[in-house]
Amino acid sequence: MELDIIRYIILHIDKKAIQRNCKKILKKLSYKSVKDTGNITELILRLYIYGYKNEALQVCALFDNIEFAGNYTIWNNIDAAYCIKARILREKGETSSASKIINFLNQYRFPHLYANGKEWFTKTLDVNIQSNLNDKRKADARAWRLVKFECAICYREVGGYPYSDEYLEDIIVDMINILSKEK
Repeated sequence: MELDIIRYIILHIDKKAIQRNCKKILKKLSYKSVKDTGNITELILRLYIYGYKNEALQVCALFDNIEFAGNYTIWNNIDAAYCIKARILREKGETSSASKIINFLNQYRFPHLYANGKEWFTKTLDVNIQSNLNDKRKADARAWRLVKFECAICYREVGGYPYSDEYLEDIIVDMINILSKEK
């Protein structure tokens, strides 16, 4: 039952990257696996990129009963999914619901550390993207763009990061424009 949305997506959305994520999720899903939770989050990101926001919300529901167990490696994937959910709800005008999600997430965040990742976000990710493009490794460049997109959404929705909302929105729009051109 819980994977019915994945089965629906695989039958109705003909995008290679989305299909790939669905197949991985249907093959194996453990909420204690970084790889498996990452596949769900990547599917949510890709659904958002292609404009399938209602489906993205439904996939987010796979994480509804998952509680933070102290493992930030796994939790980062769930956190990102919740950030995307909050963004979609905010865009739909459901700001109260979006705020509740952000308040929930912030109990597991450390704002005093946000500045530590500034150079990684503003420089290192771009260097990784460009070096992969230079080396003709398009798939790796796409993966780094997806990371940048995910981070920009998380930083924008949670707030408190050392970047303006406008700067983050520009990155989000740029990444959508680039990543949505994939088949």
